[in-house]
Amino acid sequence: MTETIGNRNEPMVTKEKIQQVAELEDRLKRAVITIGLDYRGLTVAQMRDLRLALRAQEPSMELRVVKNTLLKRAAENCGHAPAADLAVQSTALLLGYEEEINPPKALSKFLRDKRLEITIHGGYLDGALLSPSDVITLATTPSRRELMGLLAGGLSSPLVGIAMVLQDVFREIAAGIEARAKQLEESSAADGQPEESPGADALAAEGDSAAEGDPDATA
Repeated sequence: MTETIGNRNEPMVTKEKIQQVAELEDRLKRAVITIGLDYRGLTVAQMRDLRLALRAQEPSMELRVVKNTLLKRAAENCGHAPAADLAVQSTALLLGYEEEINPPKALSKFLRDKRLEITIHGGYLDGALLSPSDVITLATTPSRRELMGLLAGGLSSPLVGIAMVLQDVFREIAAGIEARAKQLEESSAADGQPEESPGADALAAEGDSAAEGDPDATA
């Protein structure tokens, strides 16, 4: 059984293809980066090894062979129209869901280790298309883990210096907030203290005054 999409001039689309488009839409919306590449440069065994290498870098990362027509439809449907330009010839999508540079790094390392060359169509990141050279550049960018390692190792570099300055600024801001909170707490405690009770002499004087002013008071 088939269903139509759009007007009568469009071809009949099976429910299976509708489901595939919906799955692609979901993945494109969730992915922090999408890379398009030509899978014809890889054998079935190499594709399997690449998937394993990707998952070793990031368990949620995946490599999917897609039909160009379905990718274009999915990209349009989910509001990521520029990603349709990744549909070139035989297309496989490399989708990363955690850190943007993980997929380019994992792909670059795999190709380098296996001494393979494949065609990269480009990438899609933050609503913009990436050129093949942009993807390669991302592969050389330090990851968050690597930057933390530099900080922990105390290595000196402009990037580490900036990070350390920012760390000091955040520490000063936190200290200022803590001091202000303590000041407000002390002020609130002072305002909440009960007023000092009047002494016995003051009460006696008040009573005498009241008695003098009361015509019914007994002498």
